[in-house]
Amino acid sequence: MRKALHILARVIVVALALCALPVVAAPSPAQLIALPARPVVAPAIACTDLMRQPAREAGEIAFRLRSAVEEPATGDRAGFCLVKGYTSPQTEFELRLPLTGYTGRFLQGGCGGMCGVIGDSITPKCSNAHAYSGAFAVAFNNGGHHSAGIGDGTWAVADPELRAQFAHKATHAVAVASKALIAAFYGAAPETSYFAGCSGGGREALMEAQRYPGDFDGIVAGSSVAMPAAMQLFLWEAQHGIAADGQEIFTEGAVQLLHKAVLKACDRLDGIADDQIDDPRACGFDPAKLLCRAATDSDCLSAAQVAAARAYYRGPSDAQGNALFPGGAPFGAELGWVGRGAPTQTGKFAAEAFLKYLLFPGAMPAGFGWRDWRFSRESLAQLLTAGQPYDSTDPDMTAFRTRGGKLLLWQGAADNAAGIYGMLDYYQAVRDRMGGMAATRAFARMFLVPGGYHCAGGYIAYDQDFLGAVVNWVEQGQAPDAVEASATLADGAIRRRPLYAYPTRTRYLGGDVNAAASFAPQPVKVAPEDGVDWPGSRAVSKKRRVLAPLG
Repeated sequence: MRKALHILARVIVVALALCALPVVAAPSPAQLIALPARPVVAPAIACTDLMRQPAREAGEIAFRLRSAVEEPATGDRAGFCLVKGYTSPQTEFELRLPLTGYTGRFLQGGCGGMCGVIGDSITPKCSNAHAYSGAFAVAFNNGGHHSAGIGDGTWAVADPELRAQFAHKATHAVAVASKALIAAFYGAAPETSYFAGCSGGGREALMEAQRYPGDFDGIVAGSSVAMPAAMQLFLWEAQHGIAADGQEIFTEGAVQLLHKAVLKACDRLDGIADDQIDDPRACGFDPAKLLCRAATDSDCLSAAQVAAARAYYRGPSDAQGNALFPGGAPFGAELGWVGRGAPTQTGKFAAEAFLKYLLFPGAMPAGFGWRDWRFSRESLAQLLTAGQPYDSTDPDMTAFRTRGGKLLLWQGAADNAAGIYGMLDYYQAVRDRMGGMAATRAFARMFLVPGGYHCAGGYIAYDQDFLGAVVNWVEQGQAPDAVEASATLADGAIRRRPLYAYPTRTRYLGGDVNAAASFAPQPVKVAPEDGVDWPGSRAVSKKRRVLAPLG
């Protein structure tokens, strides 16, 4: 098993890091949700006055300021007092305090991968317009440590405290320090506080709701799955996606062909031909239909490509076919199987540092190859046990709900790094623990984004203002039944589509498929059972299994 542990070290960070990519400069077609009107609060002191007391304490958190300087307004971005500091032992943070326009709101953004660097944007990307409008004080941090980048885990060597900071302590510490600085600058603590994160940041978001339910009033958590077990997904795809000679089995042409065939087979399952699959769980396309019949055939898949595609859709399984992860790649994710971020490239290496330095420090022998990992319930059990400090799948949200917290979960339906089943499995566990669908929807709602990849982009690259939705939920009591998503299509057309809070479906009324007015909600009579039958599930209801092997 020591050998088995070594392999996993090369995979997870890509999936957890994609949300740390910078915001694309191209304008988003998404419509922002108007924030509730609030009185503007002016600073009570000058920005530089904060440095009169560089060393500070707030509750149990000690922190120190390194600088406080004014940033001028640029374009649609407000002017800020930029404060840089750190909390003990080495959690660096940046807090932007609006010089004008502040409305008593605090927003903290998550970091990606294994952190180590300070980000400056949240996802979905359109919500950054809110974040930097001046209405919010905005904080980001490095996850509790310095590093060369989000794929570097060297900082964790022989340092259990830094590992604990990364697991959950750093996010909380920065929330406490930021609120204290806001109170010092404006003369009052923020009236409402929000957190937004995706992937690794989504893990942080759920950790906050579970461990520190008093930190934030509203939380947006995207694409967060069982972090330790997720390493298997990337490793599984790398083993099945790379031939013995080291060549990648999938080519750009192959995934384009497969993706086109999947859309043709499953596009209409939601009642409309619009080149997108609303719920890939309803699809059951067998890639063997594209199998080449002769060596000279073209526009077809080789036997190796068919086998690999079937394995991708199935997901990590043991020798008996039992699921070791909540599902595999969703139908529609095919274009993400090649190129930057694919498990066959950076994916198979990215997890090495996480496993070697964070999960199993000192337990993984040098030289173990990624192909040597064997998928079994025993190896998964070791992953889940070692990964408990980083695991954010506790379904007990009692404390968060009791103090009035609101949680908005979201998941790309074509997520090429985390799949779609994990978020559904977790939401089922929350439903089971918190009293059923209706009781859960009163404080926690989930949205599936059709065509969406991991945190951003997609074969239909929707953008939607989940931050605006959760702010209105917290401050106005307006639970988000629907959020409009917008995407620029390949031909330049703008598609606008309502996303309805799960499990409500989208019903096509007729007319322009790119117009939001052409759709209406279609409530379901019986809430679906989304618990996945795999060893790491915390759902009580597990009537839905992962996809059965194709063929």
